[in-house]
Amino acid sequence: MKKGTVAQFVAEYLAKEGVKYVYGIPGGQPLNILDAISDRDDIDFIATRHENAAAHAADAIGRLTGIPGVCLATTGPGATNLITGVGGAFQDSSPVIVITANNNRKDMLHDDAQNADHKALFDSLVKWSVLISHPDHAEKLFNEAFNIALSGNPGPVHVDFTRDVLTETMTWNDENKAYRSPNRILGDVETLQEFKQKLLDSERPVIWVGNGAKLSGAGEEVIKLAEQLSIPVITTFNGIGAVDMSHQQVFGPLSRSGSMLAAEIIAESDTVFVIGNSLNGPSTSRWTMNMPKEIYQIDIDPNMLGRHYPGTRGVWGDVKICTQYLLDQLKDAEPSNQQKQWLQHCYDKRTVWTEKYITPFRNNDSSPMYPQTVVQFLGDVVAEDAVYSVDAGNPGIWTHILPLKKNQFYMKPVGFGNMAFSLPAAIAAKKEQPHREVICLVGDGSLGMSLGELETAVRAKVPIIVVVLNDQAYGNIKQEQTRDYGPEKPHIGVDFVDWDFAAVAKAVKADGERVSSLMELKEAFDRARKSSTLYLIDVLIKPEVSVWTKPF
Repeated sequence: MKKGTVAQFVAEYLAKEGVKYVYGIPGGQPLNILDAISDRDDIDFIATRHENAAAHAADAIGRLTGIPGVCLATTGPGATNLITGVGGAFQDSSPVIVITANNNRKDMLHDDAQNADHKALFDSLVKWSVLISHPDHAEKLFNEAFNIALSGNPGPVHVDFTRDVLTETMTWNDENKAYRSPNRILGDVETLQEFKQKLLDSERPVIWVGNGAKLSGAGEEVIKLAEQLSIPVITTFNGIGAVDMSHQQVFGPLSRSGSMLAAEIIAESDTVFVIGNSLNGPSTSRWTMNMPKEIYQIDIDPNMLGRHYPGTRGVWGDVKICTQYLLDQLKDAEPSNQQKQWLQHCYDKRTVWTEKYITPFRNNDSSPMYPQTVVQFLGDVVAEDAVYSVDAGNPGIWTHILPLKKNQFYMKPVGFGNMAFSLPAAIAAKKEQPHREVICLVGDGSLGMSLGELETAVRAKVPIIVVVLNDQAYGNIKQEQTRDYGPEKPHIGVDFVDWDFAAVAKAVKADGERVSSLMELKEAFDRARKSSTLYLIDVLIKPEVSVWTKPF
């Protein structure tokens, strides 16, 4: 057993769980935790310029590593500033431990400074929220917080401390014990046998994988299953990277703004096997997508089975274990002639689609640039194991056509659509895995919401490459206004002045430049790779190229 303050216990517990960095903004109430962290050499605190960025950084760590990221804030406005980023982690199933420090016990819920009911604030956007106000509760409740964050469908958990409890003495077990199960559940075998038979009998099957396959690490099993029976694979937007996106049988992501290729494959199929995919609104164009009648679904969350499509045949279980079971059962199976013909049909459709929507923009020398050209350039040149940190809005939509490679990692806020994610997420990714090239792809609208984090990147010594898709507007909303009300009506609240992002980067001791052509982008990217600090490439793109016109 070990003895110390609750704050010292918190710092030691986080380090034991593999947490390297805590992101946040200091305040009076959590100072004892910061002091305890500063006394250790196995964990560090990184101050962001806004608490929202701290939540995004913690979210990124959860996505990238599977270890809960940790963000910290003081009471009242500190806590409320975390909420948007925490909501993004909740909607996209990213494990995060959200730590807030409240006022002293005797002063809570009275007229003290920065008074707020943190539990009420966080309840709807976390898996669990708890107040720790007695030292005897700290170890048990912290164990439970990590267990809940990582079990079943992962997500954020909120732990609130009273300020005075952090200074009180407690004893805790300092042995390195595992407090949770491996979370690998094999679904009902009888129903999985039905899945097996349907996989054999379907003439035009398709596998549609989501974020659950990524969280479970089921990518190889899914690809092997697809290869076994000549089945085309598509992903959700949140499932990008769940499988090897460069594999010939993977036909890209499908969502409200997904490719016409993926949508047509789903529409022409006779059975869809939904693996780690909740079939939520963003994936299915708010449930208006043309879907086959036969839907078979595997998910770790039993509440998702058949929730949106009654009649779905569902299996509750771990995606990786269940897919491996199907593989074992099908080890001697071969695809039918109809399945082979169906896959070839999908290949032919992709050839036509590529020639129409992709090839014309590859190496296109227009100025300003087509956004399609920018993302294809990045896909061609970035490192084989790079991390893409992509923001909400149009940058994320254009990455539907990003040629992602097998060992690259892709993350973007999908379910909550929370802007200002990509820059702090990229900072956290580079701190966590400094050997990897990290690309932040952000729009000028989102960058305006997170601009202060350029200084955080310089202070944290992370040489990331920031690529700005700059159309001098909230481009997605401006294009939607044009679609709905016509180009002749004035746009409302979406246009910006032309400001020099590269100059802002240089003002905080980073570096950068503006480009407007492919040749300039190539030269700038070479300089960015050689930089020892953050390098911002401000790319002027054609504002008239709209994602709402189904450009791919």
